[in-house]
Amino acid sequence: MELILRIAALLAGLGLLWTVIRAAVGTMLIPRPTRQRVSRWVGRLVHTLFHLFARRARSYAQLDHLLAAQGPSAVLAFLAVFLLAFLGAFALIFYGLGGTPIVQAFYLAGSGLSTLGTFNASGLGPVAVLIASAFMGSTVVAVFIGFLLTLYAAYTARETALAGMALIIGEPAWGPELLVRLRRLNNPLENADTTAWIDWICSLRINHVYPVLNHFRSPFPNRHWVVSLLALCDAAAIRLAAVPGERDLALIRLLAEGANAFDLLRESEIARTHVYAGPPPPSPWLIERAILEPSQADTAPVPDPGLSREEWDRAMSFLEENQIALNPDRDASWRAFCRLRSIYAEPAYFLASALCAIPAPWSGPRHGRTASKFPTHWPQLAREHWEERHGVARPSSP
Repeated sequence: MELILRIAALLAGLGLLWTVIRAAVGTMLIPRPTRQRVSRWVGRLVHTLFHLFARRARSYAQLDHLLAAQGPSAVLAFLAVFLLAFLGAFALIFYGLGGTPIVQAFYLAGSGLSTLGTFNASGLGPVAVLIASAFMGSTVVAVFIGFLLTLYAAYTARETALAGMALIIGEPAWGPELLVRLRRLNNPLENADTTAWIDWICSLRINHVYPVLNHFRSPFPNRHWVVSLLALCDAAAIRLAAVPGERDLALIRLLAEGANAFDLLRESEIARTHVYAGPPPPSPWLIERAILEPSQADTAPVPDPGLSREEWDRAMSFLEENQIALNPDRDASWRAFCRLRSIYAEPAYFLASALCAIPAPWSGPRHGRTASKFPTHWPQLAREHWEERHGVARPSSP
């Protein structure tokens, strides 16, 4: 009976060791969304714990302060779970090799993983396992350090670009405000540095294949990469749909790259906690073709852009009051904008809600009761313009 138990423990230890190695490699080394079961469980557990406490937040500022620790905590949780799993796996292997009590097996596994060498093994098999556990412990820690450096390098690159865009794009970011700020700088959107924005979108799409990076929040509550990317896409969609003039190919590419990034990053966020992430997103070229060759039939149903006609009209009035020329046919502009925004609105709203992004205008609904209590729903220029017209401070959102 004891022999059968030891054989079962040895096989279980080898199976657990292989599972944890695959999870560690998939999480920290393979640059793509992982669907390893261990990684999904850890990500889901950390997400659930933080959002249980987040429900008690009374304002968005408190919510943002609490969730700022979710990303780093998830990274530390990965290391702790991997080391504990390796400890259990090697302990089962020591026990299964025979002659080692279960408590002593855990002592040997811990001694090997920590490379302390406080316990000695006897016999060829246990010595080989002890050496393997020491190698595995030091390797996991070294890989984790490299993984952490990779994450913070990608985070620094993302936030540096966001800081550079903050003056133009506003905080919280909003597409119509971006157009107004560029107009005040005598620099229309087609003359702006769209190449740098496209490069940032491509970098975002590549770096965020590590889904945990989605939950590393910006240093300032009013700034979030999802809202900023959404504002860039909205500004390009407004320029293509409502502002007279020839279509700018750079803006079409910006819109296509942004839509593709939203699709890919939604897939990576779903893969963080679920097995199936849905069908692969369309390529940027298919998105560009949908933009360049839209359906021209007026009888075709208008796609859902994720916002109301009233919100659109209010934004168009804001643009006109700031000397931005618009197409006189407001209905045609609205239909064209709906076709463009329906390409990226749904994945953008999913990410904004899942990551509890700053509740800026046109960024979709949020879960829970905290988002609606944040007082700066209306961005800076629109709020200042409202105050100038009415001579009083704009009231906070309810």
